[in-house]
Amino acid sequence: MKVLGFRGDPKAPRYAVVSETGGAYKLENAANDNKLPVPASIGEDANAERLDWLYREVLAIFDAHPGITMVMIKQNEYTPNDTKAKRKSAHADAVVVLACAHHGIPVELKTYASIPTTSKDTRRHAETRVGKTDRHWDDKMADAVNAAWCGLRNS
Repeated sequence: MKVLGFRGDPKAPRYAVVSETGGAYKLENAANDNKLPVPASIGEDANAERLDWLYREVLAIFDAHPGITMVMIKQNEYTPNDTKAKRKSAHADAVVVLACAHHGIPVELKTYASIPTTSKDTRRHAETRVGKTDRHWDDKMADAVNAAWCGLRNS
């Protein structure tokens, strides 16, 4: 079984493709692409262009990793002081949900409490549960790994 974990970000969303075989978890894209930096040609306020680009990137991930059976999105923890960046991340999450709907792939949105981890422990938990990437290892990438792990563990 293979699950895509996604963590939205206004500048460079992260994704993790995690598989499970015989109880062992493998981070399929540990040494490959895992960060989707928005092209410099797409301006900060070009929302439609940004979302169209991300939609095509998600489809490319599905093509590059056949057999994804579920997508788990680590969504933002919302507060009364939400920012423009959090709204843009929520839009990225919506694009992933739409791509999944068009391809018949189940998708779930998760918070730290439902993964389970915390913002403080996300890297440690991801490394222990699955492993870490060779490049771009940060909290957002760890969130994507933890989300994918949760999808595999609970399926």
